[in-house]
Amino acid sequence: MADLIDLHIHSTASDGSCSPSELVRTAKKQGLKALALTDHDTLSGLEEAEENAKEVQIEFIRGCELSAKFLDTDVHILGLYIPKDKGLIRELSQELDIFIERRNARNKKIAEKLQEHGIDVTLNEVEREAGGNVIARPHFAAVLMQKGIVSSAKEAFDKYLGKGCIAYQPRESITPLHAVELLRNAKSVPVLAHPRLIKCSEAECRELIEELIPAGLKGIEAYHSAHSFEDEHKYLQLAQTYSLCVSGGSDFHGKSKPDIKIGTGKGSLRVPACILQGIKNARPPQDQ
Repeated sequence: MADLIDLHIHSTASDGSCSPSELVRTAKKQGLKALALTDHDTLSGLEEAEENAKEVQIEFIRGCELSAKFLDTDVHILGLYIPKDKGLIRELSQELDIFIERRNARNKKIAEKLQEHGIDVTLNEVEREAGGNVIARPHFAAVLMQKGIVSSAKEAFDKYLGKGCIAYQPRESITPLHAVELLRNAKSVPVLAHPRLIKCSEAECRELIEELIPAGLKGIEAYHSAHSFEDEHKYLQLAQTYSLCVSGGSDFHGKSKPDIKIGTGKGSLRVPACILQGIKNARPPQDQ
């Protein structure tokens, strides 16, 4: 079997249920050649993951996933090969500090909305559930399940936490253009994540890509758990059309998305290791 990789994984540093070290060891156990940790709007899990990757001898790519808005729809931009040099990532780190402040305010508002609708879930309970990790909506879902208010994480999102529901609170987001610029300035490789999930037309998606390329977009995530074989083919061709590198990953989160596994997604995902060279070739020089 061809060597496989997974360049889109989330840990407890954002909204995943496994620690960075657990993810690394799982990836190694499953025979992956390389993995990237790409937590939402944070770099906090990278050191732990990188240290464990050295121990088990698996190639590790430092990454993150920035949340943005385009035409009132969510757009995510992956940053791969985030440098360790604090000087190179100073601007990105400052922006991520602002993200944390916004996320804390959002979590407080979600708790308030639940209380307003008679749902007895407090922010303190959610903080305990998070266990010192970054609080995210899956932690609210876990508390709702523990109290018997819902029977599954899916029900929690469908009834209370998802878009349009009573406790939904939109996150404050930057533009995709700004996200790409932040990652470009940090000397990483900006990649448009899971384009199939962007709720816009194909023409609008192309328009977005054409806007982002001059800002520094370097790749498209063609392989993803939400992409069909036809989607993969379409985005591989799109990458070729715009001379962009190709990336791919499971978008593993753990308990909140139990049907998605590291490396294989929903069972049929295969991200070939051969694409890694194209991403490496897209890395900008690291000198400041």
